[in-house]
Amino acid sequence: MLTQFIETIRQRISRPLQYYEDICVRCGACIDACHFYVESKDPAHIPAYRMMLVKKLTQSEASGNKPPLDWYREFWGRDNRMADELQRAMWECTGCRRCAVFCPFDLDTALLVSAGRFSLLQEGLGPEMIAEIGNAEVSKGEIIDAIKEFYLEQIKALEERLQEETGTGLQIPVEKEKARVLYVPLVGEHAIVPVAKIFHAAGEDWTLSLFTATNHSFFVGDMTKAKQTAYYIVEEARRLGVKAIVYPECGHATRTLLHYFKSWFGEEIADIERINIVQLVASYLQEGKIRVRPGAFDMPLTYHDPCNLGRNGGLYEEPRALIKAVATDFRELSPNRSLNWCCGGGGGLIAAADEMEEVRMKAGQPKVEQIHRSGAQWVVTACENCKTQLGDLNERYELGVEIKGIIDLVADALIL
Repeated sequence: MLTQFIETIRQRISRPLQYYEDICVRCGACIDACHFYVESKDPAHIPAYRMMLVKKLTQSEASGNKPPLDWYREFWGRDNRMADELQRAMWECTGCRRCAVFCPFDLDTALLVSAGRFSLLQEGLGPEMIAEIGNAEVSKGEIIDAIKEFYLEQIKALEERLQEETGTGLQIPVEKEKARVLYVPLVGEHAIVPVAKIFHAAGEDWTLSLFTATNHSFFVGDMTKAKQTAYYIVEEARRLGVKAIVYPECGHATRTLLHYFKSWFGEEIADIERINIVQLVASYLQEGKIRVRPGAFDMPLTYHDPCNLGRNGGLYEEPRALIKAVATDFRELSPNRSLNWCCGGGGGLIAAADEMEEVRMKAGQPKVEQIHRSGAQWVVTACENCKTQLGDLNERYELGVEIKGIIDLVADALIL
């Protein structure tokens, strides 16, 4: 048991990860930074403990000359308990990196979690549904020509409906060559409609991608498949000759776009701008390309900083600028920005469905307390996973709030 895990994770220990394992002094600064540990008090949720656990399992020798697993079997008594603890340590984590903010050495335990998840899956341990969705995203690129016609028909029907509803010549172009912007949506028209309205109002030269921005292989640390999923979009952008790739309200997808595409694709994307839709719409507003109704929303509302956009991406001021342009009673959560509590649903846990529901509901309790204290009636955010998790928390804990997206707010207040 776990021999495949150990063999795989040894191969995944990069120089930075080796550095993190060696420098961690178990000072405990990360303990109360983790929303999982705050609610569970389970040592497996302590970031420093994760480091120690994997380091001991991967040492060539441990406890004298014993093989690396012998000391652990003696300590825990049996392999099943060992595997259970490893699964809690690696899967009951959202990769939010709040622990890194409090760490005096800025150690990134999420890097370990990524390697650990991939290694556990080689043992058949963990929510395999996430990996299966990732496989489907890779497969989509292989069969895109077979499903293209059906997709184009759907988009055309959506375009006609929006033209009727808005009384405008709004268009949703697909496969348009030399457009300035390639917009890569999420699954569902809710990720296309408000953006199409804003692009129309801004006079943007854009085209809709055949693909979606989500990358579930990234959640399970399968970087080969994560890169392949992303490459379909890069290939499309190069083929169409666009100037910018714009990603939707999705934290993990935006993180791959802004922080991984350069190392994955190098010169292939050197001349293509990469930007999140919130950043782009904020620039429209600042440059006067769109107009909104000031004070369109007068109820008390607050903003949840998605971890991958805020703490891991530095996207703090743009969403707040958009909210303040259309709302009269904006209330900050406390704490916020880099210290904001994770919603508890990131890192692919939403995709794990029923398997992880109770875990993420418990992990979301610090966020529930934040929302209670704010007195807000609406909770606004800029990440699809966050919106889903916040909606589930709203229902479970009877918060009585409405969950909104930043782009939805702008589109609803838009002057067309």
